Amino acid sequence: MASVWLTGLALVLAGPVPALLARARWTRAVPRAAIVLWQAVAVAAVLAAVGSALAAPEALLRVLTHPQDRTGVPLVIAVGVAALLASLIVVRLLGVLVLLAVRTRVRRARHRDMVDLLARAEQNLAVGSLRSGTVLRVLDGAVPFAYCVPGRVGREGRVVVTGATLDTLCPDELSAVIAHEQAHLAARHDLVREGFTALHQAFPVVVRSREARDAVALLLEMLADDAGRRTHGDTAMAGALDAFASSGASVDANDEVLMRRDRIRAHVRGGRALAVGTYLAAVALVVVPTVTIVIPWLGEALPVVGVR
Repeated sequence: MASVWLTGLALVLAGPVPALLARARWTRAVPRAAIVLWQAVAVAAVLAAVGSALAAPEALLRVLTHPQDRTGVPLVIAVGVAALLASLIVVRLLGVLVLLAVRTRVRRARHRDMVDLLARAEQNLAVGSLRSGTVLRVLDGAVPFAYCVPGRVGREGRVVVTGATLDTLCPDELSAVIAHEQAHLAARHDLVREGFTALHQAFPVVVRSREARDAVALLLEMLADDAGRRTHGDTAMAGALDAFASSGASVDANDEVLMRRDRIRAHVRGGRALAVGTYLAAVALVVVPTVTIVIPWLGEALPVVGVR
């Protein structure tokens, strides 16, 4: 029975829950807590899938054999199949994560070298000093935009802006944008993105959805927006986003930027109660299935395999 519950839980956490959570508007008020909730959904889904793989062979053994026959070869086969199924899930996820991490770091190293080569040295100092561990690079470009390239051990991250960004934004807006990008670098938001990208790629196509990955990416941008707001004010951060939205980017990108701008102008901030409730929900997603399903199942299954 535990395998049925865990399979159902894994499917719900991989499909309906992300679909509903991605459409929720309250998450924009507490982006940090909402990201933790998304991470809890992902962890609970993986644990439920692994648990289901471990429990299913034991459940079949119970159904197909008499209690006195649950020893010897049938028991070895059930344990072996359970270990194999669980290992396939874990190895696939870890393999995708490692491969993605290696490819991403190779690509970033090339990107850092490229922006260092193409940067306009005479304007790199125009903005002033940045937080330690961050280097500013200004590239030629008629469209205002900014992004960051995370560093690695022993190498500084890059905040990259175009010349049009310097020309378009006022000093406060530019400072807010740089604070936004530095927040990404300082909190290593790239690692959070990598985790959800790996999970998306590792999931079977039948249950794969971009909603979790895209929703977390948007929440990370809002979290970085809040860092710019705290240091330079709502007006500066919203003004910078307004300039980026009118820069001629894709429609989808503009819609996202305008959504973030409107959120700031509406002074959307969640209260402590909402944040605490979200954190508690994240903990419950992992703890409750463990206490109500996994622990009782272990209590019944371990004696079957000779563990008292």
